[in-house]
Amino acid sequence: MDFGGDLAVLDSSIVFQMVNIAKLTGKLKLITVNNVASLYFDKGELIYATIDTGKKMVGEILIEKNLINENQLTSALNESRHNGVKKRIGDILIEKGDIDYEVLVSVIQEQIKMVVYTVLDWTEGQFAYFNGSRTENEDILLDVKLDHLLLEGLKRLDEAGAN
Repeated sequence: MDFGGDLAVLDSSIVFQMVNIAKLTGKLKLITVNNVASLYFDKGELIYATIDTGKKMVGEILIEKNLINENQLTSALNESRHNGVKKRIGDILIEKGDIDYEVLVSVIQEQIKMVVYTVLDWTEGQFAYFNGSRTENEDILLDVKLDHLLLEGLKRLDEAGAN
């Protein structure tokens, strides 16, 4: 760990901005009692994020957006489970012609954004930054400026609080 702290002192949006301003490349880990999120930065910009619980799966998002149906997802899941080599659901759906690559990119980027929107609401827990840590085996990355992402996330939190 290169630096860390308490989310009750520095909330996640401030920590994100510190990484962004310093143009750091590495992994930021946010840890609460119930969840862990890992966010990867390249030269200060968020490129990938994952969370242990509460994340919608790719197939779930595709069905919600009516981009595939239950039968297509079930078929891809079965193929993934029965194949000796673990293949990603998105790759299987592309191979079957159920979706195209651009659709998969859009869904995965939405997934990444949702992780950010979730952790912006965390007011307790710890954070740790690991300089130089990189994502492994991730070929679809986020291509959105961090300040725009933070503004959208904070706007969503504000709107949710108003309701």
